Amino acid sequence: MEPYTQSDELSLRDLYLVLKRRRNLILGLTLGAAIVVFVASLVWPKTYSSKVTVSLSLSTQQLSSQPLTSQLLANLPSITGLAGGFGDLLETSSLTQTLGVTQPTRVYRARFDEKKGLWNLMAKGRTPAEAKQNAQKLLRVAQDYVRSRIVETVGQNLEAVLAQARQDQRVAQESLRRLQEELKKTPRNGASDAAALEAQGTSPLVARSTSPAYTLLSMEESRTRAALAQAQARIEALTAIQANEEELSKLVGQALQAQVLVPPAEPLRPVSPRPLLYTAIAGVLGLLVGVFWAFLAEALAPPQVEAVRQRDTQVVVGSK
Repeated sequence: MEPYTQSDELSLRDLYLVLKRRRNLILGLTLGAAIVVFVASLVWPKTYSSKVTVSLSLSTQQLSSQPLTSQLLANLPSITGLAGGFGDLLETSSLTQTLGVTQPTRVYRARFDEKKGLWNLMAKGRTPAEAKQNAQKLLRVAQDYVRSRIVETVGQNLEAVLAQARQDQRVAQESLRRLQEELKKTPRNGASDAAALEAQGTSPLVARSTSPAYTLLSMEESRTRAALAQAQARIEALTAIQANEEELSKLVGQALQAQVLVPPAEPLRPVSPRPLLYTAIAGVLGLLVGVFWAFLAEALAPPQVEAVRQRDTQVVVGSK
C-alpha cells in the first residue's frame, strides 16, 4: 500500500482552479437552461384552476323524533366515505362520459377535510371561463353522486320498513281473525271470583266484569285492531313516499346539508406555467449540472492538461 502524501490532498485552491477553467461551461449551462425554460414558459399553453368549497354534513338528529323518518334515515353512509368514494371514482373511467374527459384526474380533483367538514373541488381549464365551467360541472356531478348514494340507501331502508309493515299487517290480521273466533265461542255472562283474579294480577276492570274471559278477549281484539290500523297507515305512508320521488328527494334534502361556501369563479392568474419560478429552478439545476460536468470533464481530461494545471498553480502562488 502506497503511503499517503501531501500531493493526494484536494485543496480549495484546486477546486477554485477547476471552476475557473470551466467557468464558460458552467455559465453557459446555467444561462442556457434558464433562457430555454423562460422562453418555453412564455409560449407554453396556460392552465387555469377554479376551486369550489362545499360544507357537507348529515343532520338526522332533528328528524329522529319521527319514528318512520328515523327508520328511513338509518345507517346512512358517512360523509367522509361518500367524499372519499367520489375521489376514488375520479381515478376510474366511470365519470369519463359525464365529465367529458378521458382522464378525469388531469382536470379534476376532490379533497375532503374531515376535521372541518369542507369538500374542496378543483377543476382546470385552458382559459378562466373554461376553468369556471369545469368547476361548475364538477360541483354538479359531485352533488348528484352524494345525493344518489343517500337516495339509494333511503330506498333500501324504505323497502325493508315496508316489508316489515306488511308482515306486521299479516300478523295482526291473523291475530284478529283468531280472536274473533274465540269471542264467538266465549259466553258474555259467567260467574267468576273477582278477588282471586285480582290476586293473580288480573286487571280489576276485567276481574269484576260479568265475563272476564270475554272482556279480556275484547280488549285484546281492540289492541289488535289498533295495531292493524297502524300497520295499514304505515304501509300507505311508505307507499306514497315510494311512488312520489319529490317526497323522497325532500326527505333526503332534510338530512343532507350541502352549502356552497366558495362558488365557482374565473381565476385571475394561471397555475401553470410560472415563468419566473420555472426559470429560477432551471438556473439552479443548470448551475449544479455545470459544476458536476466541470469536475467530470476535469477528471476525464488527457494527461497533457496536467502541465497547464501546474502552471496555473504556480501563477496563483507567485501572485502571493
